[in-house]
Amino acid sequence: MARRRNAETFVVISANGKILLTAFFALFLVFLYLPTILLIIFSFNDGTIAAFPLEGLTTKWYSAALQSEEIRKALWASIRVAAGSALVATIIALMASYPLARRNVRGRSLISALMLVPLVVPTVVLGVALLLLFQKGFLPFGLGLFQVSVGHVVIALPFAVLILLPRISSIDKRLEEAAYDLGASGWQMFRRVMLPLIFPSILSAYLIAFVFSIDEVVIASFIAGDQPTYPVYLYSGLKFPEKTQTLIPVATVMIIVSFALAIAAEFIRRRGDRKLEGR
Repeated sequence: MARRRNAETFVVISANGKILLTAFFALFLVFLYLPTILLIIFSFNDGTIAAFPLEGLTTKWYSAALQSEEIRKALWASIRVAAGSALVATIIALMASYPLARRNVRGRSLISALMLVPLVVPTVVLGVALLLLFQKGFLPFGLGLFQVSVGHVVIALPFAVLILLPRISSIDKRLEEAAYDLGASGWQMFRRVMLPLIFPSILSAYLIAFVFSIDEVVIASFIAGDQPTYPVYLYSGLKFPEKTQTLIPVATVMIIVSFALAIAAEFIRRRGDRKLEGR
């Protein structure tokens, strides 16, 4: 049952209902994060097989992973692709979101829908489409990390738009009008008025795009060619049991870093929201 008061909705739940919802949420968290927890545990396993019971605890696999030239090369490739594609996706999202939020753009709904299409298209379909584009297109470009970056821009762009567009739309247009009345040019208004207000959202969009790129494996497996990113290298290495324990530590570090970046992005976004509301 819900009660309405002062434009806020308060939901009244029975004691048994609250217990059931809490139990369901706890089971959902266990189901969601148990594989990650097991992966972290197995990264310290002294044995060569990731299975219980553990043969002991050790950090030797982390040292072995750091000493592997192939792993370092694949990891560095992932970082470069993620940093570049996240930057490009954030810039494109900002350039698209600003006029859609602040100007009377014809076909706004259609443009917004087209930018969000990658959210509903399976990554396998996108991977095959990009493979055909780069291999059989009008101007074949071949395969490599640059092509992977292009694919990651495509899948990261909708998430950056979903972060930036609502934030830009929520800013009072009178701030722009006041800046223009005081003689500011369009660039001066954006740099001194809008940019400080939306910078937390820009940073949050970049971090989210970075996380999606550095963890992506499906599209990269189609178009990476002979320059695999670490997720592709990890997936191919799982076919060889003797390599598994060396691959798990880096995957563990990437998962922890991805969690940290996602949490940081949400913290930055919320802090920006509170600061804007305060102003």
